[in-house]
Amino acid sequence: MLFSFESFLRRCQTLEGHVLHTGTHAKPFTVEVEGSTVYFVPHSSGKRRRADPRKTERVLSQLAESKAWAPGEYQAITYHASYILAVAKHGGA
Repeated sequence: MLFSFESFLRRCQTLEGHVLHTGTHAKPFTVEVEGSTVYFVPHSSGKRRRADPRKTERVLSQLAESKAWAPGEYQAITYHASYILAVAKHGGA
């Protein structure tokens, strides 16, 4: 299970160049890492969306406690939860 943004960042670095899919709607996206910044790039728009480290850690922490994989459970934290969860699930969270 990923618990910190650092472990999430390392996972993202291994996933660069791979097409991932969100869990709920199976929307394809890729991950880009520049230094310590993670971007999600949905194929539908091609627009990069930055992963906020604090919000990402909050989602990961809540996931560890609740084991809830539904992005709607994290909507109050970030609208990027579907991407965070897809990365967390990839490679066995």
